[in-house]
Amino acid sequence: MRLKRVGLVAAALAAAVAPVVAAAPKPDRLTPDGIETIEDAVAHCRATGTRGWDLVDEATHLVFRKYSYYSAYHWWETPRQAFERSRGQSNQYNTALARVLRALGFTVRTVHAARVRLDRAPWWHVGHTWLHVTIDGDTRDVCASKIENTAGDVEFTPMTPVRPFRGLTYVDTTLGLAPIAVAATWRSWLERKPLPRWLYRRFGEGVTE
Repeated sequence: MRLKRVGLVAAALAAAVAPVVAAAPKPDRLTPDGIETIEDAVAHCRATGTRGWDLVDEATHLVFRKYSYYSAYHWWETPRQAFERSRGQSNQYNTALARVLRALGFTVRTVHAARVRLDRAPWWHVGHTWLHVTIDGDTRDVCASKIENTAGDVEFTPMTPVRPFRGLTYVDTTLGLAPIAVAATWRSWLERKPLPRWLYRRFGEGVTE
């Protein structure tokens, strides 16, 4: 009986999730400076000849320009897939940035807070993932969410403890996001409304228009 119930629950979940995945917005791929992959981004940054924090900012701005959409909708994509398809949320785009910066030789620690306050929308609190980059003992916040961001000057303030972001954190946050994203998508369909902006919007745009 228990196995039968588990099977019914699994079937119900699959019936809810499958249409959402099938109807996912198609990629709007961007290739700034011909960049398609993380390896392309590393090679481009090396070729600029910049060093230090200027190189960190070069990589950060390049990753920003690679994304066409902020998307919490495509929660199942890996950071590499999200980068190549030009869409994603902070787990995805800042993990991609971390891989670029590490390949360039920087000391990078990925971190996460359960709630941050956005400077441009202080009423909006949301979980966020970003980077701590260290050069010669100087550690700065780095995030590719806005083109204006530079090392040490980002657009958010942590409201809860800042914790290391590990592989298990990625799984936990993704699994936590999935049911919320699925429910929000179904609600938008049933109400015949656009997807909510917190779920899917042009990259770099605010939650409010």
